Amino acid sequence: MSNELSAKQTKAALLLARGDTITTTAEQIGVNRMTIQQWLKKEDNFNAYLNSLKREFVDAGRSAMRASIVTAIDTINQLMLSSTNDVVRLNAAKEILDRAGLANDKPIGSDDVSELQQERNFGFSF
Repeated sequence: MSNELSAKQTKAALLLARGDTITTTAEQIGVNRMTIQQWLKKEDNFNAYLNSLKREFVDAGRSAMRASIVTAIDTINQLMLSSTNDVVRLNAAKEILDRAGLANDKPIGSDDVSELQQERNFGFSF
């Protein structure tokens, strides 16, 4: 297996990482959707690159949202403390409690080729 990705694989990884479907991605790069499914199933270098791009997009999104977090928390706190409606205060309090544990996000896979190979071969990485 080659360590380098083709131009089509690089473009496909970028499109998939940003959320495009396999079908749309295949159409845009001029391959059959089964080709992309095979890359996803068997090409560790492709998956490592795709996962690294996903991680970059997630990190960029989180950075962009950080500025709004304080404002959002202040808004919920204000509703909880000053609303005359008991339901609004209760819902604001629940929201704060729910968010205190922050995301149960599905983890992004590894961007390390050897870890991906171990996971595929053994079902887990060492």
